[in-house]
Amino acid sequence: MSKRSEILLLTHGGWGQVLAEKITMIIGPVEGVTEIALNSSDSPENYMEKVEKKLSHMPDNCLIITDIAGGTPSNVALQLSRKFKVHILSGLNSIMLIEAIMNKDIPFTSEIVEEIKSASIENCKYLKI
Repeated sequence: MSKRSEILLLTHGGWGQVLAEKITMIIGPVEGVTEIALNSSDSPENYMEKVEKKLSHMPDNCLIITDIAGGTPSNVALQLSRKFKVHILSGLNSIMLIEAIMNKDIPFTSEIVEEIKSASIENCKYLKI
């Protein structure tokens, strides 16, 4: 049996962890999701060291979800993808995280990551009466 995949959230100020905690209202207890928050006291180098240390203990084909493409968390993830076999999605939102959690029983593949991205985009609706 394959080892369960892990999800690493990289966000500004730690809001990803709050999102992961609140998602339990929808899907129940969540395991295998951790966050490394970028705080105002972190330098880019310090943040990179924290993320690299965490990734060195994670399995191949884990998923990193960042909040903003082009931000420090995303840039750090991209730089470390040269050293670690990871998949990276940006634009963290509740549906993206739920879909990722529901698909982490096997190693993430490019196809699964594309499906997570598509579900996230398709959930974005302009609602009106």
